[in-house]
Amino acid sequence: MLMITEEMQNEKMCLFCASDYHLEMILLPYITERIDNSKFIIFTENNLEESIDVLLTKVNLNGEIKEKIKRLNWENNDNFKFKVLEENIQENLKIIINGRLNYINSINNSIKNLINDNVKIIDCFHVGDSDIDIEEISNNYTFVLNTQKI
Repeated sequence: MLMITEEMQNEKMCLFCASDYHLEMILLPYITERIDNSKFIIFTENNLEESIDVLLTKVNLNGEIKEKIKRLNWENNDNFKFKVLEENIQENLKIIINGRLNYINSINNSIKNLINDNVKIIDCFHVGDSDIDIEEISNNYTFVLNTQKI
C-alpha cells in the first residue's frame, strides 16, 4: 500500500476573479506572506505589469515588499518563463497561471514533466469567460484562494 505523505502531495489551488485587478487583489496576500521564502513564476496570458503597478500604489505594504512583488515578472513572456522554470525547480517554487481555460490547460500540460511534487500551482480563472464552470472546476482543486484583507 502506497502512503502519500503531505510532503509528497502537489498542492493544487485555484482562484476565480472578475478582472486582472481582482486577480491581483486575491494574489497579493498570498504572495506577500511567501515572497521572502519562495520563488514565484507567473505565467499570464495578458501582460499584468501596468495593473500590478497601479495596485501596489493603492495598498499599504512596505516599500521593500512592493519592490519584490513588482520584480516577479508580470509580463506575458512564456518562453522566458519556461527557461526560468527549468533553472529553478525547487521545493519553494510557486507557479501562478492566469488566463483563459485553454491557456491554463496548455501551460499545465507543458510544465507537468518539468516540476516535482513539491511545486505549488495556482490556476487563475476569470469568471466572465464563457467556458468557466466554477463548481465543476473548483471540484478539481484542493484549495480555492479568496480575497483577503491586507
